[in-house]
Amino acid sequence: MKIISSKARKSCDVLIIPFWEKAKKTESAVSVAPFRKWIDAPIRRKDFSAKKNETCLVYPKRQKEKRFLLLGLGKKDEATLDDIRKSYGEAIRVCLKKKWHTVSLLFPEKTKFPREKVMKAAVEGACLSNYVFDKYQKEKTSLVKSFYLIGCTPKEHEIVKNLPQLAEGVFLARDLICENADIVTPQKLGEVALDLQKISTKVKVRVFKKKDIEKLKMNLLLAVNQGAKSDPVFIEINYSNNPSSKDRTVIVGKGITYDSGGLCLKPADSMLTMKDDMSGAAAILGTMHALIKLKPKINVTALVPSTENSIGPNSYKPGDVFTGMSGKTVEIVNTDAEGRLILADALSYAVEKIKPKRIVNLATLTGAIIIALGEEISGLFSNDDKIVKSLKEAGDRTGEFVWRLPLPSRYLELLKSDIAEIRNCGSRAAGSITAGLFLRQFVKKTPWAHIDIAGTSWQKKAKGYSPVQGTGVGVRLLVEWLEALSEKK
Repeated sequence: MKIISSKARKSCDVLIIPFWEKAKKTESAVSVAPFRKWIDAPIRRKDFSAKKNETCLVYPKRQKEKRFLLLGLGKKDEATLDDIRKSYGEAIRVCLKKKWHTVSLLFPEKTKFPREKVMKAAVEGACLSNYVFDKYQKEKTSLVKSFYLIGCTPKEHEIVKNLPQLAEGVFLARDLICENADIVTPQKLGEVALDLQKISTKVKVRVFKKKDIEKLKMNLLLAVNQGAKSDPVFIEINYSNNPSSKDRTVIVGKGITYDSGGLCLKPADSMLTMKDDMSGAAAILGTMHALIKLKPKINVTALVPSTENSIGPNSYKPGDVFTGMSGKTVEIVNTDAEGRLILADALSYAVEKIKPKRIVNLATLTGAIIIALGEEISGLFSNDDKIVKSLKEAGDRTGEFVWRLPLPSRYLELLKSDIAEIRNCGSRAAGSITAGLFLRQFVKKTPWAHIDIAGTSWQKKAKGYSPVQGTGVGVRLLVEWLEALSEKK
């Protein structure tokens, strides 16, 4: 898709005109003098009241645009930037259904936010919504090819020009999550990672195979893999675009390409979405793709431990004890608490081999986080207040919100084992917290954060700028966070 800035209106399939909802009458968010004769009727007849995400189609005569799409933004004094992002996303969803290829955008004026932030939110929502995973449908969706930004100045264009590249990273993550688990195997994730080297010389990728993983003594990753058809992989992606700095950040993504629960089998309904259990890995790969395109001056290493958690004659068993790369012994209480095991080996690798300034991992780790925070906020756990503050701010700016939960040391008692140094899970109580506490045991003193995206990685129906199924959450959050880090260097 192309973003084209223009002072004047262009010939196109549709022009999106934003409006605010008011108690007595609808308020236009832009100057509507050129459109008044066509938009007055639906407003007067109350066919359109500008409620949040509401749309109304109007067919003007002898205009550059074939159609006007009136877009409701809700109440002006209540609207957030993410509300604007979502509203424009909903408008583009209408365009996709109608198969309109060229779309002109007008932007709300005189809001409580700076114009450039409003414009960025609107364009970002439009770009992110221009996506459908329709590989297995006979009728394909025709995407928007060009967005015309009416009234966008050269300075404003600089702010939004890279949004399609950012969206590419999100789309990569969504594609990986939505694809069949027998296609997106650990080996496939390795291939996707290796392809990143073709984009930039500043990227070096290594895909560790099973024999390499054995040499690294990543026995927790190997344990989870015992019942799987495919061998495990461990992916390392190094992006180095600031050679004068020794500062390096590590990001880690859980890559369980399908999670049956192992011998502690999940209920059938719970397995329906388990091809998304590699959403953390998908977000990490999408983030690296976006970084390569956006070229921030920063050094980042991405790590992805990957395997399927399946059932077979060699499956790892409850009651077994394994020694991870860190040397710490772990008693397996539940084979469905496998994500933290593979992450533990990846975190140990980061600490021992890379020695970064900071680590952030993403994972669909616990169902408990959905109970705590629902499906629009990810759980944040950390041993470092500075990382929490910067991630929270990045989440607020992108609409990929995070909320910090505690990691009280006294809860480690719930992970106490009689035969090993630690159990891989406790009881159902405080399930997300004990998962975070487990991971914290493998980062030593390195500043670290764990983001649980179990609730935000998957949607049952499309809404806002996110499609049905895989959302690609985490890509924009991490890119925003990493770009902010690069600006401080």
